[in-house]
Amino acid sequence: MDSQKIQSRKARVLLRVRVEFEGGASSHEVNGEGHSTDLNVTGCSVESTQGLSSGIYLTLRIYLPDSAQPVNVTLARVRWTNDTSFGVEFIQLPHNDQLRLNELTLDSLENETSSVSQAPLSPQVGRYTILLVDDDPAMLHLCNTLLARDGFNVLQAAGSTEAMAICAKHVGDIHVALVDVLLQPPAFRLQTEKGDSSRVNGHTLVKSLTATRKRLRTIM
Repeated sequence: MDSQKIQSRKARVLLRVRVEFEGGASSHEVNGEGHSTDLNVTGCSVESTQGLSSGIYLTLRIYLPDSAQPVNVTLARVRWTNDTSFGVEFIQLPHNDQLRLNELTLDSLENETSSVSQAPLSPQVGRYTILLVDDDPAMLHLCNTLLARDGFNVLQAAGSTEAMAICAKHVGDIHVALVDVLLQPPAFRLQTEKGDSSRVNGHTLVKSLTATRKRLRTIM
């Protein structure tokens, strides 16, 4: 997978958009709405107090700015939930809606790249340590290469368990954590030095990291 395809898949739109959703199991029909502030071509997180269960399937209507017609996600799966939000993985979209979403996220990526390329690097950039958390090996490698090339000290974690272990053992400051919001928590549990530790999604991981390191800044 080349870097352009990886960036296209991971590019996010960080703006607030309205989302309507419906579906669920036959014994528990779901119909509600919320807002997403983290949208990409593979899924999104939705702020909503609607009670949902992980693993159920939904259809979504995502209302983009300056567009009368919503993006229709005809099939999505709920990957994680908490009291105030949930995350979905897009499984099926009509071709035209997929193109609209691709265009929106790529425009966002180009704007971010332009802003970063125009910003002068600090002469002390090498003193900054970044914790990079992503369960996609290709994306983890790509981001590490780009950040290390610009002089950052990068700590790589392939998931939430690894990130918490690094955070506990690393001597010195960790200035920023870059965390994939759609980390996939597998069903099994891992044994650590201090006992059982289950994997968690990006939102829950950020709460744990900032509780351990109060001065840590996080980007999802």
